[in-house]
Amino acid sequence: MTATPLPAEFTLARSHNADRSSPARWVVSHALRYWPILLLIVIGAFGNGALAGVVPRYVGRAFDDMLAAAPSLSLLLQTALAIGVSQVVRGVLQFGRNFGAEIMAQRIERDIRDELYLSLLGKSMTFHNLQPVGDTMARATNDVREVNFMFSPGLNLVVGSFFFLLVPLYSGPRIHPDLLLVPVLFTIAYFIALVQYLRTL
Repeated sequence: MTATPLPAEFTLARSHNADRSSPARWVVSHALRYWPILLLIVIGAFGNGALAGVVPRYVGRAFDDMLAAAPSLSLLLQTALAIGVSQVVRGVLQFGRNFGAEIMAQRIERDIRDELYLSLLGKSMTFHNLQPVGDTMARATNDVREVNFMFSPGLNLVVGSFFFLLVPLYSGPRIHPDLLLVPVLFTIAYFIALVQYLRTL
């Protein structure tokens, strides 16, 4: 015996029609509304990961120059300036990434609260009589807040960690081929853990 859905007292127009065919598509449909912020997060994460690899390379060059027979003070100053400028740019990109992720998470939480509120308003009085009030309140507060956490820090950390993996995979073999082994093994373990983490989310 299949239960028939309870009729609604009235219907309300939605500002955004989310894809409800699956939980993942529902979340993605909400996230794609803010694709410029999503692009900012990706660019910030890529720049942060790439510029993080600048410091050890330039510090290594500075040590090589200091160990040379005739160290060049001008070269050391150029190296120090390059490190300083790169880390200032990295800080700006990291701020943009974190700020964008937080803004996106807050806006998506707002949209989902509106969607849930409209859904509850459209339910029949019979539905509300049968539905425990505590369960409805928990979904309206705790569950919606968890979607916020999924984007900030959840998605932000996943994207940032992914680009931090690309730096040693790219720069390691250019220094010595043996330096590729550990990043490859770590990347495999990372993606296995990532799949499990995303399933939980």
